[in-house]
Amino acid sequence: MKQVLNSELCSQLLFIHAFTGCDTTSRIFSVGKQTAFQKLVNGESTIQSCANVFLLPHQARNVIEDHGTKAMAVLFGGKSSDSLASLRYNLFSKKIVTAKSFVAPERLPPTESTTKYHCQRVYFQIMVWIGKEGDMNTVDWGWKLVDNRFLPVMTSKTAAPECLLQMIHCNCTTACQTQRCSCRAYGLPCMPACGPCQVGNCENRYNQPLCEEECDD
Repeated sequence: MKQVLNSELCSQLLFIHAFTGCDTTSRIFSVGKQTAFQKLVNGESTIQSCANVFLLPHQARNVIEDHGTKAMAVLFGGKSSDSLASLRYNLFSKKIVTAKSFVAPERLPPTESTTKYHCQRVYFQIMVWIGKEGDMNTVDWGWKLVDNRFLPVMTSKTAAPECLLQMIHCNCTTACQTQRCSCRAYGLPCMPACGPCQVGNCENRYNQPLCEEECDD
């Protein structure tokens, strides 16, 4: 493989594999390994420089987060100078023109907060692979310890501003399984402001897949 790709590119494959999703890092919705790999082999400078940074030991978290955010923007068709917030807004504006229903949030680039923790986990995993994790503490790099199990930190922010979350709520009396549930229809999990479902068997707490049963508003 080194004869075909060269040794530097082979090393950078660790970044591509971890950043686009492996056993210990989250997969990026709608962005596969082939897309990222093609950008790398075609000489996309942001992806290449980010890959090199992620291969260096003893990097500060803010450096990793900054470079990873730039790589994420490029993978979603933006520029390295684009903030993920502005890129999300621009893509949302384009999609909403042709959307027949709500725009599924997973089809937008991830938020800056989500990307931050994703980048931390990616860097930690790469350091483990190359044997350079040293005294790095797992819980400082995108993980939390709950009941003696490591779980990924998904984000440090709510799905939407609190005032909006209080406005959008359902009064479902069943399991919130279809888009008759107003929360599910807007792509949001049910919240404490919702009605009977919060004391019942609500199945929209973690955006679980839709099923055929009905939900009464």
